Amino acid sequence: MKKTLLSLLLLGATISSTFAQEKDKRQEVGINFSSLNSFGFTYKTGTSKNLWRFNVLALNLNNNDIETDDATRGNQKQFNIGAQVSIGKEFRKDITKNLEFRYGFDVSFAYSYIKSTREATPIFEDERTLYTPSLAGVIGVNYVFNDHLAFGVELLPRFSYSTGDFKETNGTNIINGDISNYGFSLGNNLAQLSLSYRF
Repeated sequence: MKKTLLSLLLLGATISSTFAQEKDKRQEVGINFSSLNSFGFTYKTGTSKNLWRFNVLALNLNNNDIETDDATRGNQKQFNIGAQVSIGKEFRKDITKNLEFRYGFDVSFAYSYIKSTREATPIFEDERTLYTPSLAGVIGVNYVFNDHLAFGVELLPRFSYSTGDFKETNGTNIINGDISNYGFSLGNNLAQLSLSYRF
C-alpha cells in the first residue's frame, strides 16, 4: 500500500513538473454556483488544453421554519450544513473563437449534517451525519469574454457512496443507527455555473 501511494505521489509530481515546463502554462481562479445556497471556489493549473481542477464547495446551508396552528403537527424546523472538496482533471477543445468544450472527471469528498425537529406532542427530532466520497464526470462549455475572463456551464454525472449515522428522538424513545447507501445521478440539478479569471 505504501509503495502504491508513493508511486502515485511521484507520478503526480512528475506530471505537475511537466506542466510547469510547458510554455502554454495557465492558472485560473473562480467561483462556482450550483444553486442560490450552494457555492464554492475553484483553482485550476496546467495548460490551455489540459488542467488539474481543485474545488472547494465552501458552504451549503439551509434553515427552514414552518409554523402551524395545528397542535398535532406542531412547528417544524430543518437545518443542514455541508462542505465538499474535489480534485480532478479537465481537458478542453475549441469550438469557436469564444467557445470551449470541456470534459474530464472529479474525485470528491463531502460532509453533511441534517437536523429536523417537529415541535408536537411528543417532540420528534431526527439528526443525520453523512460522509460521501464520489466520482463525477465533467461535461461542459466555457464562453471566453477575453484573455482573462470566462463563464462556464458544466454537468456532473456522479456515482457516490454515503456512510454515516442517525439519531431519532420521539418523546422519550431514542433510536440510533447507521446509514449506508450508493447511487448514480444525472440531471440538471447537478449543473454548475462558474466565473473564472485566467492568468
